Amino acid sequence: MKRDLILKYADTSGKGIEVAPYFNPVLTKRDGHDLLIMDVFDTETLRDRVRDDPLIDSARATEIEEVDLVGDASRLGEVIARAGLAGSIDYIVSSHNFEHLPNPILFLRGAAEALAPGGVLSMAVPDCRASFDHFRMPTRLSDWLAAYHEERRQPSPETVFDSAANQAAYMRDGKPTPGCNLAFDTPAGFEPDRNLAQAYAAYVTARDTPGDYQDVHCNVFFPESLELMLRDLRHLGLIELDVIEVSPTRGLEFFVHLRKPTTPQDTSDAAFYTRRKDLLIAMSHQLGVAGFGLGPGAVLRRAITGRLNTWRIRLKNRRKAHKTP
Repeated sequence: MKRDLILKYADTSGKGIEVAPYFNPVLTKRDGHDLLIMDVFDTETLRDRVRDDPLIDSARATEIEEVDLVGDASRLGEVIARAGLAGSIDYIVSSHNFEHLPNPILFLRGAAEALAPGGVLSMAVPDCRASFDHFRMPTRLSDWLAAYHEERRQPSPETVFDSAANQAAYMRDGKPTPGCNLAFDTPAGFEPDRNLAQAYAAYVTARDTPGDYQDVHCNVFFPESLELMLRDLRHLGLIELDVIEVSPTRGLEFFVHLRKPTTPQDTSDAAFYTRRKDLLIAMSHQLGVAGFGLGPGAVLRRAITGRLNTWRIRLKNRRKAHKTP
């Protein structure tokens, strides 16, 4: 099912790239797909990492596809240019990689450079509300702009601190799990880590002496917040990718589909700002709705309260009428 959702708009009969699939690729070369695998590590390094990880069955090392393009995913455009593949890719698949990127705008620009006109970038992304990022605030466009203009190559100390200080586990039957299902679970099930002092100490050290790359979720989103940023970037001319669809969340993830245009799109201010307002209002409902008394059951409570107030006024007026000489 997930495979069908992430490949919904991809023409898999063409030439594709899968970004950092590790031991769980969406598509495989052995099934006959014309596919290039990209990762920051080469094949043997990835297989060694699986064998050395006590939480992963070492037999899964055999499921790792041969890596064709070695490089930082944020610098996809540079890797593609070196390989002489610019403008020749029909689809790019990225599953649970985008949130790790320290420079998402650069990745999106590189994807557009790699894709042929009409080509599609398809991504599976965790919804922060349903994952261990539950208590983190959504990433802002200004965060992305800073990373892009500073040519950031690794997570900032502030990003690493935010991840560590606000990480949580969803407790199910007394056991920690990576996340929940928004359709039937309750946020009360999230238990935040108790490591604020340690996170701050690590932050101070990193500020004074930057160390090795730390892999964290640099970006946290839910569907409306990510769609808003993507549309803003397109309107600003910073990316050349149109939004096809950003799906609702299923379980703890949602799916993002972008296309390199073949013809000019409607870029009028009116159309853009109409959709932008809709997304901003949707974000307001997701983030601050309870503060406006619009949480679950509020509409019913307001209706009942309004009806009771009406009856009270009518009763008061009747009593006044009876007292009138």
